[in-house]
Amino acid sequence: MRRNAIPSGADLFFIVAAPIKSILGAVKLTQSDGDLAAHLRMGNVILSTRHIPAHSLASYTAAADPMVAHAWLSEVFLAVLYRAGGLPLVTVFTAMMIGLTHALIAVFLRRKGVDPRWALLAAVISLALGASHWLARPHMFSILGSALTVFALESERRRKYLFFLPLFALWANLHGGWAFGLLLITMYIAGDFGETLLGGDKRFWLARARENAVAFAVAVLATGLNPYGYRLHQEVLFAVTSSSLANNIIEYLSPNFHDPTNLPFLLTLVLSFALLAVCTRRMPLPWLFVTTLSLFLALRSYRNVALFGVTAWPLIALHVARAWPAHRRRFPLFTEFARIDAQTRVGLWSIPVVVLLVLLGLNRGSVAGYQLIQDRWDRRRVPVDAVNAAKAAGLPGRLLTPWDWGGYLMYAWPGKPIHVDPLKFNDTTMRSYSKIWELWPGWQDELKRWQVQMVLSRPKEALTLALARERDWTVWYRDSTAVIWRPVSVPSTSGPR
Repeated sequence: MRRNAIPSGADLFFIVAAPIKSILGAVKLTQSDGDLAAHLRMGNVILSTRHIPAHSLASYTAAADPMVAHAWLSEVFLAVLYRAGGLPLVTVFTAMMIGLTHALIAVFLRRKGVDPRWALLAAVISLALGASHWLARPHMFSILGSALTVFALESERRRKYLFFLPLFALWANLHGGWAFGLLLITMYIAGDFGETLLGGDKRFWLARARENAVAFAVAVLATGLNPYGYRLHQEVLFAVTSSSLANNIIEYLSPNFHDPTNLPFLLTLVLSFALLAVCTRRMPLPWLFVTTLSLFLALRSYRNVALFGVTAWPLIALHVARAWPAHRRRFPLFTEFARIDAQTRVGLWSIPVVVLLVLLGLNRGSVAGYQLIQDRWDRRRVPVDAVNAAKAAGLPGRLLTPWDWGGYLMYAWPGKPIHVDPLKFNDTTMRSYSKIWELWPGWQDELKRWQVQMVLSRPKEALTLALARERDWTVWYRDSTAVIWRPVSVPSTSGPR
């Protein structure tokens, strides 16, 4: 087939999505929560000391607990990016990960014979599903890893199980989401056996089951290639079964369909059910089991919607393309694009865009003196000025701060003891934090129990209004983003009032 130099659908997706996310989504990608700052602090410590910390770097509520840094390699990588190009380079890398992951979905579907128009639309829908949780944090590696797992399981190459060795060995040191990858392989194995029970070609399905079982064994062994051994598996098991996490952290809660950010997920579910209803045959059991698992996890936890978008949705799109009724009239628009796409070279146009974005990131987001990508912490999202004032005044004592500001405090004020380290907490931390922040009976005693000498809160939060009624606390600093409270009993310190 004669190739042309026209951008493929996957390239079009990447060269549009990656720059837009880099330039327009910089603050959202890096500062939607405080986790990036905490990961940067951890990565810097590992780079400086050449060892992984065994305990929390800041928390006084979980200080005695041993810590398993399941994302240590991600943290080192993010810290290296930050040292080289600051927030802009971190932003650029995250944006390219987004573009790559969803462009690969278009490539996957196209190589399976799907119409290029439907493949490109499916990639756009998958991006809409994952947009809410694509952030500059280790979880992004699990989104890509989950997609690659499905693509590998669908590969027709011989000894494809060998791919799972480097994938899961790397994944096990980047983020704990590798456990979801193992579940995906398990669903394929169960589906293969299920097809034999439903009267399918037993020789074919049993051969697939054996191959996928080998892939599972290779993947499990690969996850053991980490600094902690089986302790990593215990930590991940705790994280996925913890009721404290499930009930108290927003991203672990079920999606709220009254929230507009969850509208793409709701619409995709409706679209999926409608499309599957008109298909002429049932979905293969491996695909059905993966879809059911991904849907269950997405409905159970908001953070898993992105995983649904890169695992279940591509399989739904592939099944619809193959099982669409033959008598239906074909889509009459963009037929020339569908014809040309088959002759394009995937990646040809993406490479120069990658080079330009990396150069932009290394130049800290600036071109000819114009700042295209923000290179500072947003004072409206994080308490930059409040922390600077308290740090300059040398305010002593333990600090209580909102959960999503804990990471920034770890980064901006190293050594300051804080209530919640977002990288290491336990049930005691969760209960204590909830009791204070939600003003449960005895919340004042909880502050005394932990000998808190400084509270950093938002101006209109319930705790701020409650402290204003307390005679034992007084305002030390206030701006439009944050308020710093100090106990009246603590000797006054020079500084803002």
